[in-house]
Amino acid sequence: MNHKTTKHTLFSLLAALLLFSCSQEELPGVDSAEEDSEILFFTSMPGVQARSDDHIDGESIKKGFYVSAASLDSLEANGRPTIRFKQEMVTHTEGMGDAFRSDNCRWPSNKGNKDGKLRFFAYYPSFKTLRDSAGLTDNDKGYFVLEYNTTGSKHEYWIKKFKVNEDIARHSDFVTAIVDGSKTENLYSGVQLTLQHQLSRIDVRAFGASESYDVEIAGVRVGGIATEGDFNFEGTGHPAWCNTQVGKFTGTIKKGCTEYVYRKGDTVITIGKGSHDTETAAVSIMGEGGRAMVIPMNYTRWLYKNNVNNNNQHLYFSVLLRVKEKLTDDKKLIYPYIEKSDITSSIKTDKMNVVYLSIERSTGKVVTRVYRKLIDGHSKYFTDEGCTKEYATPTTEEIRNYGWASVVPYSGGDSNQTYHLWNPGCDYIYRLDYTNGIGIQDPADALPGKPIISPIEVTGTEKPWHTVDPYKEEEIIGEDVNFRIE
Repeated sequence: MNHKTTKHTLFSLLAALLLFSCSQEELPGVDSAEEDSEILFFTSMPGVQARSDDHIDGESIKKGFYVSAASLDSLEANGRPTIRFKQEMVTHTEGMGDAFRSDNCRWPSNKGNKDGKLRFFAYYPSFKTLRDSAGLTDNDKGYFVLEYNTTGSKHEYWIKKFKVNEDIARHSDFVTAIVDGSKTENLYSGVQLTLQHQLSRIDVRAFGASESYDVEIAGVRVGGIATEGDFNFEGTGHPAWCNTQVGKFTGTIKKGCTEYVYRKGDTVITIGKGSHDTETAAVSIMGEGGRAMVIPMNYTRWLYKNNVNNNNQHLYFSVLLRVKEKLTDDKKLIYPYIEKSDITSSIKTDKMNVVYLSIERSTGKVVTRVYRKLIDGHSKYFTDEGCTKEYATPTTEEIRNYGWASVVPYSGGDSNQTYHLWNPGCDYIYRLDYTNGIGIQDPADALPGKPIISPIEVTGTEKPWHTVDPYKEEEIIGEDVNFRIE
């Protein structure tokens, strides 16, 4: 018998006595003699500080997580382990300390030469929560499907078509665990599940001290990333220092963008001399959307000189911003470009992707997003994309236009043209320096890759989420990665 801790043993013994004296619902194919063999689960997992709804901690996990189990003692005719139970919700049990349990999670028999061995696959949150986070409806079939795959001698659980929302504000954390256990070893000690983060967190920060212009920021985009993929509970290959060692996204990968455009509750951010003007004073531009939670992969930078439209969907960042001159009396708008002016002989600036926000003049707070339409040569603003509900702008507000400006990483001599491997359970913090430039036009704009003023410098850091201590920003792990527009 493998005794864990005295506390767990006492709780487990108490549970066994309680279960022995109470009648339980019988499982299909489970002998009544096995009814007292309920499985107790105990958890440990990384702790981290962030906005309250984008991460998972010890408190949120008490709502209950989900466990499947395959029998290692009982094989089907094709040699595949028998499914003991699937996607059972186990909940925190009051009066039993830290234990989680479910009436439907029972050990198989360990009589004779069997130990009642099971392989457990756990995850949190529920597929419903993940589907809601991804913005899926009942009509979106095939997403977040748990499948038990058999390839040769390998028997693995996969989640087919895991999806990340295009809206960063709706992102959710995702943790999993796998472990082997048996009735012989774990009946009284319980099964210990170490839940590990399977997504990467991205934070983009900005600073700058230009003598000639100010930058006002109202959104952020991460482009060319995996937005859909299959997840293998058994996947490996992460660095030794990574807190997450098991679990990996693979299979068919679909790429796209995820972004956050400031909305009611956000305040636009001004970058300039005297305001966030040094790297140590860099400010997060993620707004109320919080950090992006994205699928970790090895990404290639957008080679905009050779592929201006980014048809291969390589990685880049874009910032929704406006730039105004600092030295002129009228504070002339530099970017987005003045409407109806020429970019080239055939392309006008009104073909840019411009976002309009109504901003409270005195505070810089976003009141609402609006949509512009020319009517009889005059600009009208509406609250809906179809431009059917006109917005009456109060005198206390001002309609401001913003354009996307992209930055891409410098290769640094990397012949593989990759710049970063995003690992699961890791934070990636990027700092954009607007002192000497703004970036290039976004892949979705009329002239993607066209420089805006001049190149900018970007630095990045990588560190794992802590498994015990709360996340502390000053505890940097990993080397700085330098970026610039080529």
